[in-house]
Amino acid sequence: MNSEFNEMEEIDLREMIHILRSRCWIIIICFLIAVITSLTVNYKFLVPVYRAESTLFAGKEPNKIASLDLGEFNLNQKLVVDYREIILSRLVTEQVINHLNLDMKVETFRSRVSVSTIKDSRFFKIAFESSDPVMAMDIVNALAQQVIIKAEDIIDIKNVVVIDVAKLPQNPIKPNKKLNVAIASVLGVMMGAFLVFFMEFLDRTIKTEDDVQRYLQLNTIGEIPEFQGEERNIKKKFFNFKDKKSKSIKRLKITTASKSLISLLDPKAPASEAYRTLRTNIGYANIDKQVQTIVVTSSGPGEGKSTTVVNLAITMAQVGKKVLIIDADLRKPKLHRYLSLSNDYGLTDIIVNKYPVEDDSIKVFGAVENLHVICSGSIPPNPSEILESKTMLELMESLKDSYDLILIDTPPVGQLTDAAIVGQNADGVVLVVSSGESNIDMAGHAKSALDKVNAKIIGAVLTKINASSGSSYYYRYYNYNQYYYN
Repeated sequence: MNSEFNEMEEIDLREMIHILRSRCWIIIICFLIAVITSLTVNYKFLVPVYRAESTLFAGKEPNKIASLDLGEFNLNQKLVVDYREIILSRLVTEQVINHLNLDMKVETFRSRVSVSTIKDSRFFKIAFESSDPVMAMDIVNALAQQVIIKAEDIIDIKNVVVIDVAKLPQNPIKPNKKLNVAIASVLGVMMGAFLVFFMEFLDRTIKTEDDVQRYLQLNTIGEIPEFQGEERNIKKKFFNFKDKKSKSIKRLKITTASKSLISLLDPKAPASEAYRTLRTNIGYANIDKQVQTIVVTSSGPGEGKSTTVVNLAITMAQVGKKVLIIDADLRKPKLHRYLSLSNDYGLTDIIVNKYPVEDDSIKVFGAVENLHVICSGSIPPNPSEILESKTMLELMESLKDSYDLILIDTPPVGQLTDAAIVGQNADGVVLVVSSGESNIDMAGHAKSALDKVNAKIIGAVLTKINASSGSSYYYRYYNYNQYYYN
């Protein structure tokens, strides 16, 4: 029982650290704001206060013989209290104000005066605080002289002696700038951490493998880190390859869209390894039945489903499988841009215009052997009816005899029914979820839409993982950030 509790506690602590790391910039900003504000207030707005102090002694009168009379000692201690009241009296206050020509009210003057006594002794101290160090010194010395005079006039005792005359204070007693800045910095960090956790509480996005399991009840079959075209091959304008059919060297023009082909352009990149891992996991998705047609969809746009399709197809073809990609996104097709192919005809033309399924309608991606593509073709006014047609079903069945794997790119199932229509007749469906972007409710709606048509969901692919997301995959295999996901 204790071991299970400790394990849960460790996981929670690790998640908290990941949350703080993911938005550490908020903590840094709050820290800087607090420090800068504290420095500005301390040095620009707060007036330094100086404190002058004098020590006095209430002893025996000069004309009396010294003795160790306990009663007299107690009497002098009580007189110290009387001297304190004399110092704070209106009479003494007004006399000092008039003597020094101070522009100060009596109440303000008295609030700045402090008289402290030392326990079990006849010593007492007079102090005054002011923004003017000279004024503080003069007032304390004037009060000390007034005590001596009033003790003789009022109590008829000459036993007050000045031990330490007030001197000009060199350093202000407040504000304590270092302490204020330190406190402000701590408060800034605490406020930043509070904001981070508050934003995390409001954040309704899926970020980690645990979130996929918790909110979607799906296994994560792939975790793809963010990537950009920073490697040597992707910086080039062209990718040279040998065309197996013509046996000649050809060029693939690398555009902004084609930089998403990380598995082809940079096979050693961490993201390429992640796609190969996804390929392996799909191979073990269903041991009893071969998964031949796979629909790839997402809950919303921009989550990386098309990038996942092309890179998964490349990795499958690289191990000798004959792969076909079908762009069934008849609303906003983009695979032809990724693969630098013409979209003059495609799936719409095959189904609607009865275009023959021959070598001309199935394009060859020459940069990778065994990789073929059916582009979307012209955009129809009724995509859902086309995908739900009998001709579409017959097309998918007929293509199974010619290809080892058919990957079908579809629109986001969280917004449209196209993916659910195609997915109900496929061997499996892969749901792409973007780390830190996919809304939990939207992803849940997408999964529910697939469940309603009894689609066989293989699992989820978590894309756009970065160092701050806390993904177990990222921390097990990679240690990089600064990526770009197209």
